[in-house]
Amino acid sequence: RQISDLLHEMPTITAPEVARLGLIAALHRAIDNELAHAFDAVTWHVSPDAETHVETIPTLTAEVIFYAAREAVRNAAKYGRGEEDFCLQIQINWQDGLEIIIEDNGIGLGTAAPNSGSGHGLALHSTMMAVIGGELSINSLPGQYTRVILSLAMKSNQ
Repeated sequence: RQISDLLHEMPTITAPEVARLGLIAALHRAIDNELAHAFDAVTWHVSPDAETHVETIPTLTAEVIFYAAREAVRNAAKYGRGEEDFCLQIQINWQDGLEIIIEDNGIGLGTAAPNSGSGHGLALHSTMMAVIGGELSINSLPGQYTRVILSLAMKSNQ
């Protein structure tokens, strides 16, 4: 039921954006337009291999990755700010598949205000990533950072 609700909440306008612009450009646009204001700085590092190979990912798979990445950034924007300058770093790499690392230097998991979120968003996106053969992992150190890694292994002939 929760996955169904999540799919229904996805705006229909974004799917064509991913298909039209590609995963990286659509993610860049979404963060710049919706979420960049929440951070003091946003830094992107995209490897040339990722730029080239990400186009081989099927559109529906790219959409799942897009929504998972956007949810990670939304969570950082909503819950991560502490007392220091709040920075977001996005790394997109390709080595035997796609790896997107979304890291902030905020308060970390477990230090957000009680009842600040349901905690189901990233869990649902983790399930969706598993459905497409990918993985969503989270690493956090309270008071220092939160890192979300989205990965999708791809065979060399894909």
